[in-house]
Amino acid sequence: MRWRKAAFKGKTVWAEVDDSGELRIQEGRVAVRYSPAKGAKIYRAGALRVAVLAESSATELPPGTDADGPSTSALAGSGSGPVRGGRSGGGARAARAASELLDALPDNGIRAFTDGACRGNPGPAGAGVYIEFPDGRKMELARSLGRGTNNIAELTAIELALQQIEREQPDGPVALLTDSSYAIGVLSRGWKAKANPELVARIRKRLREVPGVQLHWVAGHVGTEGNEKADRLANAAVDGLSFEQWVD
Repeated sequence: MRWRKAAFKGKTVWAEVDDSGELRIQEGRVAVRYSPAKGAKIYRAGALRVAVLAESSATELPPGTDADGPSTSALAGSGSGPVRGGRSGGGARAARAASELLDALPDNGIRAFTDGACRGNPGPAGAGVYIEFPDGRKMELARSLGRGTNNIAELTAIELALQQIEREQPDGPVALLTDSSYAIGVLSRGWKAKANPELVARIRKRLREVPGVQLHWVAGHVGTEGNEKADRLANAAVDGLSFEQWVD
């Protein structure tokens, strides 16, 4: 594991980074430790609250001890409610960041919000997609996936959005917005796809083929309308519904 010094809650910590020196984000969280010593406790901090210090460089540190027990993804199947991939949680800062991102997107582009959910992990899974076209048209898509994982659901939602957008033959920019850090990592940050390699490879290929597409991460459950709609669609799909419809 590689680490860099970072700021967290006004303190200097060590944050886990990838080979390029960027924060290694999993399920919207980053591993941090307050000490470089062997056995130091490792915590899971919200990614938006961790900022790498520019002057720091990546380095190997002795193994630490996980203070939180199993990771969020390992615990995901223990509850009875739907599990979503890569949630950041709420917060004014996350909501503000999402709003600023949307304001910065060009008005002549397509905006596609995607989300995946499952009940248990693995368990009944579903994908939801909400697309806004620059001419004012809007589409909702829900797809029941049967038994699967939250990451499969997140990736499948992105694939479904790309399929629909490709049929429209876009001639302007396309913004794909997901709250899955996993999906962003394996599709655009060079993370190795240890699971779902065929699905990841297929989506990477489609991303190259559809012109003007950019992937963006947005926080989930902070009131972003498109994300909330995709979330509701994904949950409907978990319940077994599949549909595709134009909406007002």
